[in-house]
Amino acid sequence: MNTRSPRRSPVRNPESKSFKNELSVLQLVHAKRNISRIELSKETGLSAASITAIVQNLIDKGLVIESGYNSSAFGRKPVSLSLREDAGFLVGVDLGSFYTRVVITDVRGTLVYKRELKTGMADGRDLVLSRTLKAIHKAIDDSGKPRNAFKGIGIGHSGVIDVSKGLVLSFPRPGQMAEWKNVPLRDIMEREFDVACLLEDSVRAIATAEKHFGLGTGLNDFIYVDVGMGIGAAIFIDGKLYRGPGGSAGEFGHMTVDEHGPLCCCGNYGCLETLASCAAIIQSVKSAIEKGVDSKVRELAQGDLNRISIEMIGQAALQNDSLSFRVLHEAVSHIAIALADVVNLLNPHVLIFGGALFRSAPDLFLEPLKRTVKQRALEKSANEVQLKISTLGSEAGALGAGRLISEIVVERLHQEA
Repeated sequence: MNTRSPRRSPVRNPESKSFKNELSVLQLVHAKRNISRIELSKETGLSAASITAIVQNLIDKGLVIESGYNSSAFGRKPVSLSLREDAGFLVGVDLGSFYTRVVITDVRGTLVYKRELKTGMADGRDLVLSRTLKAIHKAIDDSGKPRNAFKGIGIGHSGVIDVSKGLVLSFPRPGQMAEWKNVPLRDIMEREFDVACLLEDSVRAIATAEKHFGLGTGLNDFIYVDVGMGIGAAIFIDGKLYRGPGGSAGEFGHMTVDEHGPLCCCGNYGCLETLASCAAIIQSVKSAIEKGVDSKVRELAQGDLNRISIEMIGQAALQNDSLSFRVLHEAVSHIAIALADVVNLLNPHVLIFGGALFRSAPDLFLEPLKRTVKQRALEKSANEVQLKISTLGSEAGALGAGRLISEIVVERLHQEA
């Protein structure tokens, strides 16, 4: 029996070429699960011999495993490579207006645990943060994984975020502007859990999940549009998330679609969010019912109009409820009109739609969106764009936040190894 210890590379300078090459290979294995040595050589430009040596080092360090065989048209099938699933575990959190989702994944993104709880924003920031911290502790305990196996926490928040400083700059929702002004959420998490933490805008976190686990897999360029209690977008260009110089790219919900429309919490009038978000849709249906309009939504809400949800409205629309169908149709029309401008401006190859609205009744929305984009966008751009509805679940934001922190964790695991 071979009793020799695994080979270890000598400690190297992180600035050295060999160190950087090894890290690049590890990052590629992370980004493209089940990649082969041949593909690594093509991607990096390194020789087959160099890749073989680097991969063996990563295997010896317990970071990479041979995970099977890639398909091949003929000849010997190349061996595929993946990160070791037990190299580390991550927590992903999506702190939303109504619900907080917490997931645990391994470093490759495989879901281990998920939980959803009410955020209770109206209770105030301190109580929301306390509940969130407790939910993370519970998730770690319930996962059955040792605490020292957890290497990072990613948090998605639907406010205005400064990613580099880990700050929630503001939260443009009624009653929340003062509560969530300049909150150092990343630092709060790092002090509580003593692991690497990252804060990102929740829509960009969802789009990251789409890129790695959903319809965006394999796409270098696409735009993700999310319609929940607010409306946002995220843009991928050349495989990378585009944030803009100030980190605020993607505020799709604050495009003006009616200059005489309702006042938005951002201070502008007629923002898309005031006319087509789930909050606006719910309020429109509720107001109509209060004025005497008959609707199946009242029955679904058991007479309590404060219980009305976008899911109830979607269900009623699918049952041919005229009020619900009309309100949803108007909202989708506003979204499509704004979308046509985006198609003209950016000429995207793929548009992916997600969020509570599109989960509520996806079959109702795709054709009206396509029709309006074709009517209003330039013919060439309209014909080139593909419109798709996400198949990911409500935990997508938490999954994406976990995937974002995994990039930092993988680099740290390499340094420690």
